[in-house]
Amino acid sequence: MFFTIFYILVYLASKEVGLANAIKSSGAIIFLPAGVRLLACLVGRAWGALGIFIGSFFIVVPSVYPNEASSFHLAVSLINTLSAFLSVVLALKFFKISDDLSNLRFTQLPFIDLIATFSQATFYYLFLYSVNHVEESELLPKFVSQMTGNFLGGMIFMLSFLVFVNVMKRRNTIR
Repeated sequence: MFFTIFYILVYLASKEVGLANAIKSSGAIIFLPAGVRLLACLVGRAWGALGIFIGSFFIVVPSVYPNEASSFHLAVSLINTLSAFLSVVLALKFFKISDDLSNLRFTQLPFIDLIATFSQATFYYLFLYSVNHVEESELLPKFVSQMTGNFLGGMIFMLSFLVFVNVMKRRNTIR
């Protein structure tokens, strides 16, 4: 439930300041909700992904695509959530990162983010293209824009998480 609320709040705040339109257009350079999505899948795994899916299906996607059917909202929510979740699971296995993330290194974060960002943007735009929401001429610019916004949003949250964990480790060591 935490990740659902956090995801929705970050989306609404981003929308308020103009950073939430990367999902639909090619206008946002930093898409912070992508960072929450990635962090939820990294920290909360399946439960985090479920929270993101709920927030995406009930709030985020209907806000972006208000005139679409629930089946469209379901498809976009599944694509955005499953692509991030499966990317995180595969990256954790590839890098041999333990379940408690104790051996997660700073240098692995950009790769995890890049894998998740690339898979999400790829499947998202393939879907939008298949349902005639995006013209072929728009695919590359929108894809690159989304990759940029999602990657930067992901790095902000991933780096913040890593700093928080390291501060907490140090704090516990000092005592």
